[in-house]
Amino acid sequence: MKFNEKRKDKNKRLAKNTFFLYIMTISTYVLNLLTVPYLTRVLGPSTYGEVGLAIGYMSYVQIILDFGFILSATQMISEHRLDSDFSSRIIASVTIIKIILAILILIIFFFFYKIRFFSENLTYMLAIYLLAYLCSALLPDFFYRGIENMKAISFRTVFIKVIFTVLVFVLVKDRKDVIFVPISALLGNLVALFFTYYDLKTHYNLKLQMPSAKELWRLMVVSVPFFISRLASTFYQALNVIILGKTYGTSPIVGYYTSSDKLIALAKTASSPIADSLYPYMLENKNYKLVKKLLIIIMPIITMGVIFVGIYAKPICSLLFGTQYKEAGNILRLLLPIAWIVLPNYIVAFPIMSPLGLIKYTNISNIIGMIIQIGGLIILWLIGKFNIYYICILTTITEISVFIYRLSMVLIYHIKMKRREV
Repeated sequence: MKFNEKRKDKNKRLAKNTFFLYIMTISTYVLNLLTVPYLTRVLGPSTYGEVGLAIGYMSYVQIILDFGFILSATQMISEHRLDSDFSSRIIASVTIIKIILAILILIIFFFFYKIRFFSENLTYMLAIYLLAYLCSALLPDFFYRGIENMKAISFRTVFIKVIFTVLVFVLVKDRKDVIFVPISALLGNLVALFFTYYDLKTHYNLKLQMPSAKELWRLMVVSVPFFISRLASTFYQALNVIILGKTYGTSPIVGYYTSSDKLIALAKTASSPIADSLYPYMLENKNYKLVKKLLIIIMPIITMGVIFVGIYAKPICSLLFGTQYKEAGNILRLLLPIAWIVLPNYIVAFPIMSPLGLIKYTNISNIIGMIIQIGGLIILWLIGKFNIYYICILTTITEISVFIYRLSMVLIYHIKMKRREV
């Protein structure tokens, strides 16, 4: 009886965490439905494409600054959640490593600035985005995930988004004001950073303790596989917008792709609360039957949503982004299979594969995805099919291939366990 009550309490905690993450997701959806259409109309496809290009570059910065800590440090905190001294040292270790990485990134950015690799407008946006992403990287989300307190993350994220939304509407009035888009993000992240560390001190009594060199090195070593995996994944996902920016320049096509990709990103955002709350829960409980039930309930809803968006892709893009973006509907249709597999892909990746001891295959899958994407881009260039539509088809094939590989590894593991039982 006690075991059942304990399992029920853990399931309630999982449901509570998922609920708060969905509060965050729904709020983000609503605020995006205000800011994205506003920016696409005010800035126009070409200028909005520049914003998308800047964010594409920042995707790499974000992964480097994170260095896999969102997974490795979360697991460490989860395993030592009652040890406040350990948590304090982990937070300090992550902060020190991220500051060192930020300095290296700034040096690289200065080099690109000196050789004038970026346009003047893009350079200013990237510089401000760098500061914004550094502030975001210093937020200890891994701690809150490790102790399964998604409420704090949810409220803070919504708070940041509200600040960003208000500032965008106040400051961005035409194309000349595009610089205020990254400035709004920076201000929101600065406020969040202050209140998060205030919360750590007042509610958890955590004080930063200087870690030893040995602890820093151990954390780095443990995080490297996660870093390589996420870097490989982000590399091929963010590569498209950078290539399109270099290929099409200021053409509206970059804006079409960026706006379509926003909708796919929203699908990923809608799926991540389930995967994020399941990850620490599954590390502790390994309740695979619950995962199966969730997928049986949710996948039919996702399937109907994808079919609906596929049928009305052009009107949806026109409604959300403006009549100039009608052609983005064709791009969106080619990317929609990614939205269909994103939830099972996320759940298989870490909530299922980590407890099974298959994490190395998750990392390998992202490297395989990177090889498929880069190899495919080279083939498209060689055969003269290097355009937006074939690139979207290739991206969809890459994402599906990654999912199939992960699922295959889980099924092979399951078959091996069945044979051992016999």
